[in-house]
Amino acid sequence: MKDFIAIDFETANRNRYSVCSVGMVFVENDKIVDSIYSLIDPEEPFDPMNISVHGIQPTDVEGAPTFNTFYQSIQHHLENRLIIAHNLAFDGYVLRDSLARYNLMPVPSKLLCSYQLSRRLIEGIGSYSLKSVCDHFEIDIINHHHALSDAQACAEIVLNLSREYELFNLDDVFSKTNIKAGEISPGYYRSSLVSSSKKRKREIS
Repeated sequence: MKDFIAIDFETANRNRYSVCSVGMVFVENDKIVDSIYSLIDPEEPFDPMNISVHGIQPTDVEGAPTFNTFYQSIQHHLENRLIIAHNLAFDGYVLRDSLARYNLMPVPSKLLCSYQLSRRLIEGIGSYSLKSVCDHFEIDIINHHHALSDAQACAEIVLNLSREYELFNLDDVFSKTNIKAGEISPGYYRSSLVSSSKKRKREIS
């Protein structure tokens, strides 16, 4: 994939709509060209467990925009774009539930998960966590669990996967991994789909 947006959310508590920070990294023509990072006021209490992961304190988000304000300011960047997260099972539903919380209509976008892609394409590593896949590709994560740092790592993982396995578009992704891109649009959400019957590329080559 030559053009996509890597995204990562951190949340204040177990509620998926309790976004407290977001990072976005924009890739165009195989190159990272821009990024956005923002603290978000979750309008929710912080759980100590979440704080221990990302280090964001309630005082840090004082004066920060709420999710609806942030989304409305950047939604034009997302329209008809491919959005990729390393754990779409989390970040995709964070996006969906946060939009629903504020009764916002999402702009149409396609969705992919770099964790799923890594599991389908890379052999010989014991874990497909963001850190493990970064270690495999010798990608440095400057500040793991910082939303922008994790989004940057996700972007670099996808760029490496795209080059090594020749994933030029979503048709290539499906033919080589049997992963079908998800979608978010007004009134509709579907995460990316994986068929368990499809073997990894190296297993059938």
